[in-house]
Parts: sequence; structure tokens; C-alpha cells
Amino acid sequence: MKGSQYNEREIVARIAKGDESAFAVFFRHHYQKIYEVGLMLTQTESVAEELVQDVFVKVWKQQAQLPEIMDIPSWLFIIARNDAYKALRRSTRLKVVLDTLELPMPVSNETDEQIIYRNYHELVNKAVSQLPIRQQTAWRLSREEGLKREEIAARMQIRPDTVKEHLSLAVKNIRGFLESHDAFLIGAELIFVWSLHSLN
Repeated sequence: MKGSQYNEREIVARIAKGDESAFAVFFRHHYQKIYEVGLMLTQTESVAEELVQDVFVKVWKQQAQLPEIMDIPSWLFIIARNDAYKALRRSTRLKVVLDTLELPMPVSNETDEQIIYRNYHELVNKAVSQLPIRQQTAWRLSREEGLKREEIAARMQIRPDTVKEHLSLAVKNIRGFLESHDAFLIGAELIFVWSLHSLN
């Protein structure tokens, strides 16, 4: 059932009633797009295949709610993107970004890499600017001036343990801000671009 023969609303209504044959049609219709999203983000065929299966399992479990979803393709994309993001969080290269909040410099002078890198660090700077003043000061002294904990403590006239607490809270708050703005997907996007360079 393709093109004009495929009626999304009709298929969705049938799935909501538990019609497995309608679900099979739905699966075939959307499979390729979801697979392409998974492959683009994870760069691994086996992971992309698993992602597709996970997405459709979630669709079936939410079958009763399907008629209420106005834009099915966009909804499927969001599920696929979020699942790909979870898979990417387990990757070694993205784990470095998550742990350090640092995105390494682009490996080439390609414009797309530079834009991705700049967008990520603009979000980091915005997150830092919204920190409480003591956390912000400790963060900047550590990351921008490269001071050690004892040096920061002397500069701020506080105990080293207090500096450690400020930095820990700063990282937690910055990470929360970045996650709410999908910034780690930007990191994943740059890693994806790097992977393309490695194939050339």
C-alpha cells in the first residue's frame, strides 16, 4: 500500500483497534525512513536495525493513542532520534563529551564542522552565564584560566572542598541545560561528520 493507496489515518485507526495486518502495512511504509535516521545518527547498521525494532515496539504499545497523534512521521522521527541519542550516549567518543562537557576541535576546516563546533560552545557559554555566580566563577577559573582547585580556593577565598562542590554543581547544571537543548546531539552530529572523514 503505497502512494495514494496508503491512508495514514485509516491505518492508524485500525492499529488502535489491534489490527496486526494494518500494523504490518504501517511498518513497511515507515521502516526505511526510520532506519535511515538510525543509520545516519549511529553509523552502525546493526544498531539502526535494533532502533527500528524498538521504535515499532513502542508504537504497538501505544496503539490506543495513535489516532490522537496528528503528525505521525514527526512523532516517529522524535522516537527514533531519542533512541539513537541513547545509543550514542553509550559510545566512547560521545561519552567523553558527556563527561567533560568539552567538544574537541574539528578535525578539518570544513564549514559544517566549524558551525557544529561553534553552536555547541555557544550553548555551553549560555549555560555557564546562567549559573549562580559562585559556580560560574569557579567554572571559569578552572576551564578558562586553567587554575587548580587550591588556586581557585585562594582566588575565591574559600575552602578547596567548597570549590569542588561548586564545580560539581556547575557541571550538573550545565549538563542539564545542554540536555534540555539537545546539545549532545550536536556533539553526536560532529562525531558523525568525523566518521564520514574516516571513510574518505
